[in-house]
Amino acid sequence: MAALLPRCRGCALPLAPGLERCTDCQRQPPPWSTVVARVDFAYPWDAWIRALKSTNRPGLAAALAQLWLDDPAVPALLADADVWLPIPLAPARLAERGYNQAWILMRALARRAPVPPTAAAALQRAADAPVLHHLDRRERLARVPGLFYVPASARALVRGRRVLVVDDVMTTGATLRAATRALLDAGAAAVAALVVARTPPPVE
Repeated sequence: MAALLPRCRGCALPLAPGLERCTDCQRQPPPWSTVVARVDFAYPWDAWIRALKSTNRPGLAAALAQLWLDDPAVPALLADADVWLPIPLAPARLAERGYNQAWILMRALARRAPVPPTAAAALQRAADAPVLHHLDRRERLARVPGLFYVPASARALVRGRRVLVVDDVMTTGATLRAATRALLDAGAAAVAALVVARTPPPVE
């Protein structure tokens, strides 16, 4: 069982008890309505997530989905959504791996909670979109425009809906920012996010 820590609803970093948003997110709110992260991307959870990325192990996905549901904030977040969507992988990474861990996690969660409409491909990553994990924060944010899009065939699914995007790890928020912009541009009423882990800020 992982300890529940108060976290900012804007950036998912740990926060003093009794507050909902950190100073930075109050001053410059992100485009998503809220983001919930269950744990820090640190031992032992980072090893679990890396294992899920390298091997499609249903038991790991099930354990991480249950970890989400141990947080009282998560059922309310799920209930508020009209549509759940996984953050898509870069096409080259999907071809290499053969599966999207965000979709695997979302399916594991759906087996444990009431499910609104879901779609694996309603949010897509541009074919020439770069992989972001090796870039620093400045480079990641510079790649946000055009990273994702909603195909015309999927726009009816998100138009006017409250969309929940699901992913394994939030690092700088650049991927989530790009996904949120694409969904809002496609007519989504609001976008919220659920991730397993949040990368802690660097130690100064």
